[in-house]
Amino acid sequence: MAKSTRDTPNTSVGASLTLAVLHAASRLGVERSALMQACALHDSQLSDPDARVPFTTQEQLWDQLSRIECDEPGLALGRNLAPGPFSVLGYLLQSSPTLGDALAAGLRYQRLVGEGGEVHLHEHGDELHLLYRPLHPELPATRTRVLALMACWVQMFHPLLDTWQLLRAQFAHPQPHTLDSYHATFACPLQFAAEDYGIVLPRSLTNAALIQANPPLQHLLRQHAEALLARLPRAGLSARVVALLGEQLTRGEPDRSQLARQLNLSERTLQRRLADEGSHYQQLLNDTRQQLAEHHLSSSDLPAAEIALLLGYSEPSVFFRAFRQWTGLTPGEYRAQRKVQ
Repeated sequence: MAKSTRDTPNTSVGASLTLAVLHAASRLGVERSALMQACALHDSQLSDPDARVPFTTQEQLWDQLSRIECDEPGLALGRNLAPGPFSVLGYLLQSSPTLGDALAAGLRYQRLVGEGGEVHLHEHGDELHLLYRPLHPELPATRTRVLALMACWVQMFHPLLDTWQLLRAQFAHPQPHTLDSYHATFACPLQFAAEDYGIVLPRSLTNAALIQANPPLQHLLRQHAEALLARLPRAGLSARVVALLGEQLTRGEPDRSQLARQLNLSERTLQRRLADEGSHYQQLLNDTRQQLAEHHLSSSDLPAAEIALLLGYSEPSVFFRAFRQWTGLTPGEYRAQRKVQ
């Protein structure tokens, strides 16, 4: 299996995810109060959907759930997980214009749901691989947790796409004796003892329109998601800077001195610590602007001049020059190319 993401003392998950898991367990007949007591969970920790729960507590919850007497508890739980309660991210994904936009948002904001692993997206020829690399892959409860996530992916995206299709589903664990629940959940060829957990889709689905697309709502949700992301602690300073830049760009030209103050650093210390990580402020700003520019050009009909303002450029011509440097295309050429793919 590929190397898993790194754990830290601050690793956490959203209270909204914890609530959703508890609701799913209740639907399977598991007593909520007994679960919470076994994991030392309290209602006060779950009163705010945007609050955080330590990942160690979440792992204790999955350990309890892995003992449910049914064929593959993770799949049973995943089929009962409702995506809506996953706070802002669930609604953001469902309101995206296309599956590709939803997946891009999922990658950027995955930490809002939880930090128990990392989602990766790779293109291989005509295939699109959506992979998940969990923390602590060696723990028995991790299998239950990851299977629930994969089943939830299917439960969420299938109703949003008229052309939904799975080419195969792959699992890092060995093939179990009974496959009925796998066939019922994924309805596609299965691969076990794979390098990663994940599902494989036709690459053509990237541009498939979602039936609940709502660009104005998605824009508001994205602003909220950026603000929440910026509040999360992170071991890597570069990732923290990117999150803060995303939040600042929704309000205009980023201010490096203000960003440094938000991190309780001087500008000089900020630059030095970024250099220690092999990055620098201007490159992080350029990368963030490029990602957001490509998103706006692909998923909206906003004029390029308005996109320039959304990215904090005072003059559209500066944005046009920067975009050509990033992609080798003008914004208009990039948008036209995306429409014919």
